[in-house]
Amino acid sequence: MKIIVFILVLSIFKIFNFSTYADHWGDPKIGGHGPWNENLVISILNQNKNPLFNKKDILVKQAGVSNFILFDNKPRLYFQWLPTSKDLIQNFDHIAFIDFQNVWSEPELINLPFVGNPHKYPVDPTMVLLPDGNFRLYFTTVDNKNRTYISSAISNDGKNFSMEKGKRFRDKSLNFKDCAVIFYNGFWHIITPSHKHNGQGYYGISKDGLNFERRSDIKLNIKGDWLGNFLLHEGRVFFYGTGFVASSKDFQTWKIESKNNTADPAVIMFNNKKFIVSTSMK
Repeated sequence: MKIIVFILVLSIFKIFNFSTYADHWGDPKIGGHGPWNENLVISILNQNKNPLFNKKDILVKQAGVSNFILFDNKPRLYFQWLPTSKDLIQNFDHIAFIDFQNVWSEPELINLPFVGNPHKYPVDPTMVLLPDGNFRLYFTTVDNKNRTYISSAISNDGKNFSMEKGKRFRDKSLNFKDCAVIFYNGFWHIITPSHKHNGQGYYGISKDGLNFERRSDIKLNIKGDWLGNFLLHEGRVFFYGTGFVASSKDFQTWKIESKNNTADPAVIMFNNKKFIVSTSMK
């Protein structure tokens, strides 16, 4: 993310001593980058309308990395929240969610007990509903050599989580982060982007959603990243990525459905409408 860090933000960091908060930025410097100047924007379309966006409205300020699920048959959006105002700064760089029921609720933090260096705090949430009704949160974390990988936490209510032991998806020669996960045709599938804007994604498969085996990388002939989210629709898996939308029935052959200029979109179908949220500097 390319961010301009304002002097005001730096002043807030000094006043509130960010080392006390569970963030993965530590003490951001004036010349550094950070996502606190980005917002989540939303567009709601008719289900079969082709354009990815029409009118975009700000949904959550100072937030990014969004992910939809259906919770009690209503859309719930999880995201990374980075508010810097005095009344909300205690929530800086935590995972939060909002619910939709005619209107959107106010952001609420998940509860994820964590012991360790703040730099390793779980970030980049991807939530899935498990067959037993529980929820699994996949997230990015980092090892002692600053290599990122995917880990997970479990919950029975979508708000209070406990860490799961082990590593879900890792390669010591690469940095895996910003994953997308879906259950399809009897297996859990995971993709993380290369972050090189070259259409390459790192792909893995698992029977239990805990132990992912890396398979051949997915590669599209397009300028874009596998940074986004899955959508299962009419028997096909769609991936709404950064720069493209692609579909597949087997995770081997992918068809580019369209190109876009959106960043890290999340999509859900609800009441014959398509809800699309992405990260924006708007």
